[in-house]
Amino acid sequence: MKKLLIASLLATTTLTNASDIVLSKGIKSKLRDNIERDLNALDNLKFKDASPESLKTMGLSNLSAQTASKWLGDRVNYVVDENAISVLKLLLKKVIFVEREGVTFPNANVVPYALDPVNKRPAAVLPEVPTLWPEAVADKKESDDEEKGFVVMSNVGAALYMGGKQSNQVYGMKVSRGLLKSPLKAIAESPRVGIIQIGEGLFMKELTLNNQNPASIANSINRLATFFHEARHSDGNGTSLGFAHSNCPPGHDYSGAAACDENLNGPYTVGATMALEMLKGCQDTCTEREKEILKLVILDSQSRVMKTTYKGTPATVWDDAPESL
Repeated sequence: MKKLLIASLLATTTLTNASDIVLSKGIKSKLRDNIERDLNALDNLKFKDASPESLKTMGLSNLSAQTASKWLGDRVNYVVDENAISVLKLLLKKVIFVEREGVTFPNANVVPYALDPVNKRPAAVLPEVPTLWPEAVADKKESDDEEKGFVVMSNVGAALYMGGKQSNQVYGMKVSRGLLKSPLKAIAESPRVGIIQIGEGLFMKELTLNNQNPASIANSINRLATFFHEARHSDGNGTSLGFAHSNCPPGHDYSGAAACDENLNGPYTVGATMALEMLKGCQDTCTEREKEILKLVILDSQSRVMKTTYKGTPATVWDDAPESL
């Protein structure tokens, strides 16, 4: 079970495991239970021998439930709800605030790759910074002429750091601990502040592999792959900061959408890598149908990794060392 740590403990403890991730009290109880179930599934997953390519992508010497959990916990510290940065909370509760002004950030004059104007990426301006990675939003049709957006997952912390860097300010975010309790204050001094926004969209029927068995490990693997994908956005420095996505090239299934990576170790590679390795661990427990669907999910992520950049140069492995004040 998740340990909901109090502020005094957070001040002296380094969060390094998925089991230590703080779940905001703003998350609905049922959704909290589902998130906990998925993270517990990771803690108990039996990994097989990982390929050298997978270990290289993840920067690990071996892959196990323990090392995978630590990898995720190093990059994710808080999970907040889909309404955590609503206009109401931004204006009235000031959930995003300026911690310090006039700050000189590392690599201050270096433009992150995916914010290169030639690549047509938007500037990171609060409160819209979480839209840097729009793959985190799924659209569900409510009627023939209406669509309602649902948050799936978004790395708010990395966006806050990037937004702060552009304005020479350190931003912070208040994480709810419940009614009548002072919120935790997560300060974005690095993309590794690890604030992940999760919404009910993550558990939509359309994104669930096995709706007949919601507790299926295959469902957890699919969602955990998204978790690892978002966690990669907590990495990078200088040009690789945030591992933000690029627009897919003409002719691609997602042409024009910011749904591709122009590097060999970004979020889509990480998500596909972990899905593949987790799939190995459920060969005896996943159904044949679940395995086939997971393989299609993996292929979709792999198809979003561009081997050639928009500049016409071969894609490379980006530096994943996290920038920090």
